[in-house]
Amino acid sequence: MRKKTGWLLLPLLAVACAKPTGFDYLGVRNFKVLQFGLKESTVGADVEYYNPNKYPVTMKGAAVDVYVNNNFFGKTMLDTAIQIPKKDTFLLPVVLKVNMNNTAIGLLKTLASGSDSVFIKLNGSAKIGRGGLFINWPIRYEGMQKIQF
Repeated sequence: MRKKTGWLLLPLLAVACAKPTGFDYLGVRNFKVLQFGLKESTVGADVEYYNPNKYPVTMKGAAVDVYVNNNFFGKTMLDTAIQIPKKDTFLLPVVLKVNMNNTAIGLLKTLASGSDSVFIKLNGSAKIGRGGLFINWPIRYEGMQKIQF
C-alpha cells in the first residue's frame, strides 16, 4: 500500500519541481541620477518584468552587466531575496555605479541632443527557484529604450 501511495504522489512531485520559465522584460521606469560625480556617479531605476509562471518564485540574487549604445555602462548586483508573484508584473530596483568615462559622457550627449531613446543590452544571470531548489537563469535583453527623467 505504501509503494502505491509513493507512485501516485510521484507525478505531483514532478509538477511541483518543474523548472521555472524566464521572465519577460517590459522596460525601465523611474530612471534617476542618485549621485553625480566627475569620476563616478550612481544611477537608479526600476526594471519591470512579467512572471509567466503559474506559481510564485523567489529570486535570491542577480548580477547583470548593462551596456548603453553598445558601450559598457555599469554592473548591477542584487543580493537580497525577492518574492515574485505568479502571473504578474513586478519591479526590480536597480542601482548602478557608473564610471564617468566616455560612455557616460556619450549617453549624456545623446540625451542632451533631444533623443530620448538609447540602445540597451543586458547580459547576466539570476538565481531563481522555489521550495529550496534554485537554478541560475540567464538574463539577456537587447533593444531600444526610452529614458525619461
